[in-house]
Amino acid sequence: MAAQTAQDTDRFWRRNLRLYPFFYFFHDLQFWLAIWIIFATEDVGLSFSEIGFIAPAFYIITSFGQAPAGALADRFGRVRTIRFSLIIFLGFVIWFAFAGGVWQAAIAWLLWGSSIVLITGADSAFLHDSLQALGRSREFERQAGRAFAVRSLAMVLATLGGGVIAGEIGSQATVLSGAIGTVIALLIALRFREPPRPMQHAQSVNGTEQAALPRLSYLALMQQTLRLCARTPSVRYALIFAAILLASMVPEFYLLQPFLREQGIEVGWLFSALQAPARVATVIAAIAAFWLASRFGVLRSLAAMPIFVVVAYASIALLDHLAALALFLVIGFARGALMPLMEGYINRRTPSHLRATMLSLNHMGWALCMLVFLPTMGRAIDATSLSNVFAGLALIFGVLMAIATLLWIRADRRERAEQRPHFYALLDQFAWRAEHAWKPQHQQQPGKFD
Repeated sequence: MAAQTAQDTDRFWRRNLRLYPFFYFFHDLQFWLAIWIIFATEDVGLSFSEIGFIAPAFYIITSFGQAPAGALADRFGRVRTIRFSLIIFLGFVIWFAFAGGVWQAAIAWLLWGSSIVLITGADSAFLHDSLQALGRSREFERQAGRAFAVRSLAMVLATLGGGVIAGEIGSQATVLSGAIGTVIALLIALRFREPPRPMQHAQSVNGTEQAALPRLSYLALMQQTLRLCARTPSVRYALIFAAILLASMVPEFYLLQPFLREQGIEVGWLFSALQAPARVATVIAAIAAFWLASRFGVLRSLAAMPIFVVVAYASIALLDHLAALALFLVIGFARGALMPLMEGYINRRTPSHLRATMLSLNHMGWALCMLVFLPTMGRAIDATSLSNVFAGLALIFGVLMAIATLLWIRADRRERAEQRPHFYALLDQFAWRAEHAWKPQHQQQPGKFD
């Protein structure tokens, strides 16, 4: 009888795994993303200055709200949190479709950010707990990778079809169509079952029951993380470098659609098709990140990205031609490879109990950059031509990233010199060594971190 009950229970967790990719396919099948800037400026009536004024709220919520949202998921359950996020996202889509001014758009941005921050983290925990309930937790990377591939497919299809749908039924109806995919995702989420979570009170070590390690508060974790940054220059400057570099890639998300309109491309199938390659490049780069690290090294791969981004912006400013669209692929590729490489670099230099907090600090730094940068960019777009905006981006980020890159590389090389014999330190003055490849056994002192 007990065996039969266990089999019936396992059926729920297996169903969770089967439904998870379908859930995210419909969740990310949002055709309005292909025309959202055009809709915001032409239908809602926002200027770029107004978009730059309200957009930072989205990044602040999604970055600083991760810890409270994670606590909600731990307290009320992953499935309930996922469902609640979908209800909020549904409200965002409907509200945005009928928004008629800057303050109504601001509410839409708040709803959008809240829905994303609620589901981020809860989804991974839900997947991991479902696998753990079946004794298959080691399959997490494979299952998460499959979900990422499905999400990428949905986003590419949405990008390809968004302009076509908008050309046939109008921009507002295209935005409202996002409610269809969200409702389907919500119906799938209603079939999810909350997986069990392991007890935190005690653990067995070599057959002996021992008390679990005390769980630190978020404030205590943040204090320890900040102290680690203060005494570890390579981590501190890596966070600054990543925040500035990621901020330099955000304009592509806002400027690609206006660039196409300025080149005479009307909303339709071609408008969508020309956006798709940049999104595909991001997906390919995320998949190829490990190859880049093993072939060129993490530090070298990351340090080259600012050069490509700045050259791309400068070239777009000079060309002012539809052919410059190929340069958006360069920015998309850099954006896709950045986070896997940088998160790997930071993780190997951070104790295990601080890694999640350190990565959230990385997102917070990026959000603070957006708080200053987006309003400035919005006013610049309204005041001058797109060519001048791209030239300004190349100049500003060229200077900022040159400083951040030099500080980071110097700190990294000093750290490595302190960890090696003097002979290798002398060699490092003339060439980067093979240890710059993605090899964890060369990245930290044995036993230094968990």
